[in-house]
Amino acid sequence: MKPPAFSYAAPETIEDCLALLSQYSDGAKILAGGQSLMPLLNLRMVRPSVIIDIGRVRGLDRWEKQGNVVRIGALVRQRVIETDKALTTAVPLLSDVIPLIGHPATRSRGTIVGSMCHADPAAELPVCAVLLGAEFLLRSSKGTRTVKADEFFEGALSTAVQSDEIVEAVNLPVAPAGAGYAFDEIARRHGDFALVSVGASVVGGEAKVAVGGAASRPTGFRYADFSPGKVDRSKIVAFGQYVAERLEPNTDLHATADYRRNVTGALVERTLLSALERTKRS
Repeated sequence: MKPPAFSYAAPETIEDCLALLSQYSDGAKILAGGQSLMPLLNLRMVRPSVIIDIGRVRGLDRWEKQGNVVRIGALVRQRVIETDKALTTAVPLLSDVIPLIGHPATRSRGTIVGSMCHADPAAELPVCAVLLGAEFLLRSSKGTRTVKADEFFEGALSTAVQSDEIVEAVNLPVAPAGAGYAFDEIARRHGDFALVSVGASVVGGEAKVAVGGAASRPTGFRYADFSPGKVDRSKIVAFGQYVAERLEPNTDLHATADYRRNVTGALVERTLLSALERTKRS
């Protein structure tokens, strides 16, 4: 397969990138790692007038801790999470997630922000964004704005990013003391997109889960009255069923809707119990 013809630009500053986005609008596509964009081009699912390669834009390949927030730039590779102990200590959920994404070769090129912006319903990182309450920093020639994860993901391959905007970074909260996190998924083979994935967190008296692969976008749920010292497993099982019943999964060639509901209930139970166990270690 070959992509359609397009122009190519490689700006070296964020201002030059924004000028190109303003000029081409809907005709432009951003290239960061290319692990999502290149297949879409080859399948001719997208036909941009210009590809804007941000690989040379200075400053986007760094992450930093700012108080209780970790800011991850648009060019930080997924592989960084596997090799940077300080990052996984600050956001421990990511250490569970990254080994499930593709394979080392794709993680070496794929970016954290790029995967979130692609918004594939079966991808793992958008689930993390919803679970953690991530905030996306969007920038255009008109200014900047911040969008919360619940509002950022609008549907399959669809986000709140406007045609003249670039997602400059994503902000993730630093894990508070005593918190526990876990992530699990069911996939046909290791490295495949998940049929269903679930992330869970236990912070103080509140538990949260986020589900991917079972709807057009990741969906979050709260278990508000969750006392880690007095856990009733039957209530966790019931919560898993509550989550599963409120999803509207699709049937496709990989799995039926009923299968996805059943798997969701089991994964919610499994990840919540794992997150709870990790609160004890914290």
